Amino acid sequence: MKTKNILIIALSLMAILYAISLLTERNNGSIDNPFNIIDTSSVERIFMVDKQNNQIDLQRKSGQWVLNTNEQPIQENVQIILKTLLKIAIKNPVSKSSYNVEVKRLAAKSVKVEVYQRLYRINFWGLQLFPHISRTRTFYVGGATQNYQGTYMKSEDDNNVYITYIPGFKGYLSERFSAQRADWISHSIYSYSIMDMQKVRVEFPRESQESYEITNKGDRSFTLRKIQNNTVIEAYDTLRLLEELSAFTSINYEALLDNMPSQKIDSIKSTLPVRIVTVTNKLGKEYKLSMYYRSNTGTQLDMNGEIFTHDMDRMYAFIDNQEDPVSVQFFVVDNISRPLSYIINNDDSTIIIEPFTY
Repeated sequence: MKTKNILIIALSLMAILYAISLLTERNNGSIDNPFNIIDTSSVERIFMVDKQNNQIDLQRKSGQWVLNTNEQPIQENVQIILKTLLKIAIKNPVSKSSYNVEVKRLAAKSVKVEVYQRLYRINFWGLQLFPHISRTRTFYVGGATQNYQGTYMKSEDDNNVYITYIPGFKGYLSERFSAQRADWISHSIYSYSIMDMQKVRVEFPRESQESYEITNKGDRSFTLRKIQNNTVIEAYDTLRLLEELSAFTSINYEALLDNMPSQKIDSIKSTLPVRIVTVTNKLGKEYKLSMYYRSNTGTQLDMNGEIFTHDMDRMYAFIDNQEDPVSVQFFVVDNISRPLSYIINNDDSTIIIEPFTY
């Protein structure tokens, strides 16, 4: 009987706490700002879709943010959108005379944003019980005001259209709510320490004598092998080899070219690659970067005053089996794809790659 009474008291207390929690949430829910998130640490998911059906799905998994289920986002951009949700404020609703115009513009061009938070069915005086994920915000982000100091937004639960801003920030917020994958996906190609890599293979299909493979023996020593004749090279410049391997800690591409027509992609892949870099990590997983020339659309001239047949600053590249190409800069990828003649410190040998067009 005593146990039964304790159980009744406990259930009654939980019911009271739950009721108080509901009242608290209801009071907090009747806020004037339908775009603001006071506790961004509770945000578990941000979903965005535009009128062209471009979609971005950011989710927090095991404390880390992921993009579209399994991709790595630009963490800085994730922090920017969280800070925007924290600091966003309402300047004023639009006037009645411009309301219909702005509603039509939002209907034609806007980004729908859904925010999901980790909430507790009982959340009272530090007591948090029964967690669940719930959609707490749904709103539409439009374009900038005429002076570019505000952004038109509309909540799904509110008929008003508001002009929003961040206090102290001069500018508009539309670009922070982009549904374009290229604006969110990480530009990282390689992020390895020397000890993380089991093998590095650098190939020059147009100059095969410059191709080589470096094997990490695990005792701070390495084996350098010339791929052309499969011979081990004993005499090489250790500092230059380490310089190349250490560059793999941070190699990023310049831009994702996800709007390139498939015919152009096929045309690029049909040509001979300029360089191929393959890293095998300690778990035996290979990551390949294949680089191709891109045509010179500028006015870069060689020593004879002739226009270069290819871009001297950038190349096209494909990462593993990804369909979309990326743009890489020579000054970045040069650090991880030196010719063999450089590694063995043969200054009299230079790599000459014949120009090509397509």
